[in-house]
Amino acid sequence: MNKPRAFLRRGRLVRLRAYRQIALWALTLVLAANAMAFDGPLVVSDNGRHLAFADGTPFYYVADTPWQLLASLPLDEATEYIDIRRSQGFTALQLVATPWSFDDRAAHWDFNGERGQARVNADGEAPFFGADGSAPTATTEVDFSRPNDRYWRHVDAVLDHLAAQDMAAYFIPLWASNFASSFSEDDHYAIGRTLGARYRRQPNLLWALGGDEARVSVAKYRRLHSGLKDAGITQLVTMHPRAGRSSSEHMDGELDFDSVQDRGSVANMLQRIVGDHARKPTRPTFLCETWYEHPAHLGEGGVFGIHKAGATPAFRAHYWAARLHGGFGEGYGGWTNWLNLEHWRRDIRLPGAVAIAGHMQNILKSVDWQNLQPDAGAVVDATAEVHAARSEASRSVVLYVASPACATVDGAWFGGAFTVAWHDPADGRTTPPEEVVSGKRLVCSPLPRDAVAVLRARSWSEPDSLDEAGN
Repeated sequence: MNKPRAFLRRGRLVRLRAYRQIALWALTLVLAANAMAFDGPLVVSDNGRHLAFADGTPFYYVADTPWQLLASLPLDEATEYIDIRRSQGFTALQLVATPWSFDDRAAHWDFNGERGQARVNADGEAPFFGADGSAPTATTEVDFSRPNDRYWRHVDAVLDHLAAQDMAAYFIPLWASNFASSFSEDDHYAIGRTLGARYRRQPNLLWALGGDEARVSVAKYRRLHSGLKDAGITQLVTMHPRAGRSSSEHMDGELDFDSVQDRGSVANMLQRIVGDHARKPTRPTFLCETWYEHPAHLGEGGVFGIHKAGATPAFRAHYWAARLHGGFGEGYGGWTNWLNLEHWRRDIRLPGAVAIAGHMQNILKSVDWQNLQPDAGAVVDATAEVHAARSEASRSVVLYVASPACATVDGAWFGGAFTVAWHDPADGRTTPPEEVVSGKRLVCSPLPRDAVAVLRARSWSEPDSLDEAGN
């Protein structure tokens, strides 16, 4: 007897799902087998200014912020995403361990037609069970002491693939702005203890408490931190603050390094970076989140007014200024990848990503970037439009000029003649180094917009190209 067509269709659907699950398990095994050892956990450098691998080698930190990658993308797409970002120069991803919400609220958000990820990951798995062992459908049903292993095996595979690409993960257990009021201090302890036990030896992990909460629940963050520590974590810890703040404004002894989130004016952002840099005892700080790149077809501003066109100086200025005033790295973001990654293949190759992760890194790695410190007028006398950092070790200076301007440089600091090479931060093009005789000299930008200059003592052996200079 012939079987009904509906029955046959259901059978084919079951088989397809089974084949897909087998393929994903096979991919997970391949990723685990091919994973290279990330030399971590990362540590704070001896000078207290940046992060380093376990052997002390400086770790250049430039992160993408696909916050919902772990929940929004299946494993094959997540690994493809990571591979593209690594090829662009990114060395880290900033991620939230769980979906935007534990009920269906996020699915009903409407950000210019974009929705948040609610309750489950791309495979339909929730991160935690309820007290009765079933998948929770409401926030009140979540039991953080009952993890769903199928969800976390996916997270394991993504973190391992990042490690294989020599990339770090800035890892937020719980997006506090959505949940802090819903969960108790004991709940925060439970998720810290549960995730801490699972990932305490993950070599490429950086823990981030928070984040983005308007009224920070410091007591709950401390309980989350206690849960992580009681689980025996071996990695560094920071906190992800609300826009216009630094983690140092909320927590101290629990944090190994600070995170700053800021938009608006460069001057306001620098108040926090400079303030953190001056703190004693010294610890690293960085610009973890700022303007998000908005693709041209959506215009400027966008949802929440947090977007700028990535090909503009106004977008690049925050990243460069933060780095030259003491920040050890930057968190880049692009629409829509920060929200749900629904159009990630469209938005992963925006020009700002290449400018920040590629050209900016190449320019800074052409000098000993790990030794740069804010110049504060010691070598360069300039306006607020010019940002400068110097390395005593190599007698080098890096200038970022936010708009066409000149700066007076004290050539005596270089111990004689020095060279000036100008770089275009938008496309990475470089002018041949020009020799300047010693003495106080006026150095002027040759570009009609922002530009970067690298100044070196003439005794430095000038590389022929950025590729020869390093990475």
